[in-house]
Amino acid sequence: MNYLKLLGMGALIAGVSGCAYIGGGEPDPRWADFKNWHKITEDRVGTGDPTGLIGNVHKGRDGYRDVYVNDIGKDALTGTAPYNFPAGSIVIKEQFANKAAWEAQKGGEITVSLKVKEGTGSADNWEWAAGYTGKAGPSQFCAGCHTAAIASDFVFTHEDFLSKE
Repeated sequence: MNYLKLLGMGALIAGVSGCAYIGGGEPDPRWADFKNWHKITEDRVGTGDPTGLIGNVHKGRDGYRDVYVNDIGKDALTGTAPYNFPAGSIVIKEQFANKAAWEAQKGGEITVSLKVKEGTGSADNWEWAAGYTGKAGPSQFCAGCHTAAIASDFVFTHEDFLSKE
């Protein structure tokens, strides 16, 4: 019986964590300074949900989100379709529960999308991490939703997407 409780608890934790692995400790050096990267949402309030697919993830339909990209992925994210990200591209989404939290920049949570080389074990060539100190890895949960953005290399928040706000 204890084994079944433990198994159920593990499933609950996996479901709550969403993308990739539960992390702890120090952030990965590849995204530790993401606040200094290009902020694609600089002149925009949140990112909206023009697809209607966000549901309860990324703070849901009423959440506010800022999106950052490293130098490797900047041209792909800020350019025009087709969006093809080179390996090493990192997109960070910082989510806030509401406008007040976003304006105060308090209580934000991040998710990480990291483009990896083909043949690294990730079917979609992306790895995902939940949280600033999360560990990147393949995630069927994240890839499942992001498959809806396959035409833009699994990334929703790009210039065309933001123009639909």
